[in-house]
Amino acid sequence: MGSNEVFADTAARVSPGAMLQAAREARGLSPLDVSQRLNWLPEYVAFIERDEFQRLRRPAFARGYVRAYARMLGLDEIIVLAGYDEVAPAPAISSTRVSSRRPLPLQRTGLGILLGLGVLALLVLGLWWAQSGDTATGSLFGG
Repeated sequence: MGSNEVFADTAARVSPGAMLQAAREARGLSPLDVSQRLNWLPEYVAFIERDEFQRLRRPAFARGYVRAYARMLGLDEIIVLAGYDEVAPAPAISSTRVSSRRPLPLQRTGLGILLGLGVLALLVLGLWWAQSGDTATGSLFGG
């Protein structure tokens, strides 16, 4: 039995987090070493090793995190991901697609800001015109 066969047999019984943790420890790496090499937040390694994939900031990317971790340790990604697929919750897929033609909030806000600046510009222009007319005639009401 080759090492990959033993690894594949172990993967069928052990969670992906446990596989990754055992491989990390066998290489003498700390969780901090892994997080620094992969440029992750330190708690990501702990979440993955405890199979708490939903606790990652972006659970939709958990499969990618597991793949990167396995690759960094030199493990067979396919086997580790097969274990992940067995224990990870299936992503919720929406059966209805919501389509909306309403502008996005930023678009509405941008239009509001533009209109507000236009009104402000008109006020400033009006005050400037009133002030310049006041100095030419001596008073605002021509008195």
